[in-house]
Amino acid sequence: MTDDPATTGQQETAGTIGDAASVSSLLPTFGFAAARMGTDENIAAWREAVATLFDVDELGRDEPAPFSADLCSYAMGPLLIGLSRAGGQRFLRTTATVARSGVDHIILQLYLKGGFDGLAGELPIRVRSGDICVFDLAQTLETRATAFENVTLVVPRPMFAAHIVHVDALHGLVLPASGVVGRLLAGHLTALFEFAPRMTFQECPSVVEGTISLLAACLRGELERGDSDRGVTANASLMRIRQHIEAQLGDEHLSAASLAVHFGLSRASPYRLFAPVGGIAEYIRSRRLHRAFFELAGSNARRLRISELARRWHLGTDAHFTRSFKAAYGITPRAAREAALLGTRTDRSATDADRATISRWMREIAPPRIAD
Repeated sequence: MTDDPATTGQQETAGTIGDAASVSSLLPTFGFAAARMGTDENIAAWREAVATLFDVDELGRDEPAPFSADLCSYAMGPLLIGLSRAGGQRFLRTTATVARSGVDHIILQLYLKGGFDGLAGELPIRVRSGDICVFDLAQTLETRATAFENVTLVVPRPMFAAHIVHVDALHGLVLPASGVVGRLLAGHLTALFEFAPRMTFQECPSVVEGTISLLAACLRGELERGDSDRGVTANASLMRIRQHIEAQLGDEHLSAASLAVHFGLSRASPYRLFAPVGGIAEYIRSRRLHRAFFELAGSNARRLRISELARRWHLGTDAHFTRSFKAAYGITPRAAREAALLGTRTDRSATDADRATISRWMREIAPPRIAD
């Protein structure tokens, strides 16, 4: 791994690397180095770069030196990978942050140095050097990190959803450095970042495909071996049914009975297959609420009516939809829409276009659709 991840092979431009260039004129890259920026400028760049992922505060608290952060990231087609070095801080992702960011991705972080303690949703989580953690950006978290260095991989949810039935269960999963799977994936993530500067656009598709296959197989195995209720067996029938559900969420007749008919199953089969995730009706409802949430978090949120969303996703009356939405996300649909609009206004007010690069990449990466 390079000694200076934010500057290797790149012309210096006021401490920031623009996304139009790349380290070797291949993949788009973005980053900054604290050594080439004033403290206030460095803090502002760090906040802006991670804003789509987290709110941050308590920067460098109780540390002897002023807070500093270095960042280098690459756009690998539908994936983003980056290396960060930063002082200690608190990372926070509330439901309002989720709505404001408008992104629906899974991230994996390999901690090369340092670590954190906190909560992923309501699950206590502890990560130390060498561990890999997985976060679902549709869910909440709060962590307090010491000074750290990590590699972060951003994966659009559908790329994992094609292989893992209950992607939500990945939130807060930790692969320890002591385990074979953790060490294997750590080597792969490190290699991805090391080779990104020399990777061509033509090489990207095969690298991405291989990466997703490896990650999905390993993560699915970890879920299925877990002691909790979080994992379900990803047999072929269940994956086909889940993909069909995802494609037919807008169909008001979607139900256990319609699935049994479509797939030639007994009436009891859908109930049995989805029992580990709360039942078939609850699974369909949760996926519809998820779609509604991210429509409210999208760029067209201003024009969306709550009643329109309730009808589109067959979520009952306005009042019932609001209750279900608040029970699932902790805020009302209107509050989610306001948070999304605040995020849009914040993006437009950015004075440094380069600083919004990662946020823009996060919104622009286009995952493949799940076909029925």
